[in-house]
Amino acid sequence: MRDDLTVPPWQTTDSRLAYAHPQFCLFEYQVIRKDGALDVRHKLVEPAAVRVVAVDQDGLLALIWRWRYALGYPAIELPSAQVEPGEEPLLAAQRALREGCGLAAHRWTSIRKITAATDLAAQTVHLYRGERLYRVPRPAGDGERLAFALPYDVAVASALSGAIDDAVSVAALLHAEQDRLRGAWELPDAEPPRPPRTTRV
Repeated sequence: MRDDLTVPPWQTTDSRLAYAHPQFCLFEYQVIRKDGALDVRHKLVEPAAVRVVAVDQDGLLALIWRWRYALGYPAIELPSAQVEPGEEPLLAAQRALREGCGLAAHRWTSIRKITAATDLAAQTVHLYRGERLYRVPRPAGDGERLAFALPYDVAVASALSGAIDDAVSVAALLHAEQDRLRGAWELPDAEPPRPPRTTRV
């Protein structure tokens, strides 16, 4: 008989807040597994986040080299931010682009919402696309990130090859590329069209 995956394979009997931090909370749960054994499970609860696919008029994608303590090395990511309490995800996306890259966009499009899940956590991530970029004042850096840009097609290829290995950034780029291939948006021309040549008579 196949397992019924429509119901959890455990029963939660008790829970407690094990640790609280302004950016996340860790909960501990007492559970009874399907085989009747007692077990302890943990759940990390953190705010939703955003990632931004922002392409300028030259077809360059805004990216960030970012040190993350859990990784131990600087990884290439899309501009990102946590959604603050009471903040709309779009405002968080605009803040991520401004604070991370010193950029803003005249046009914003919600790509979709995804979930980044591990054994301990399941974080909601809102993906946005920003177009028609322009420069804005950028707050002082924290020494943990450095903004740069790559041609959009190079960035997509880097996501496919593993050079960009941040899973959520990879997902955002692939969703954006799928939308582009469906005709939902277009890359700007790298060079403005030249005026037609005239011939003197």
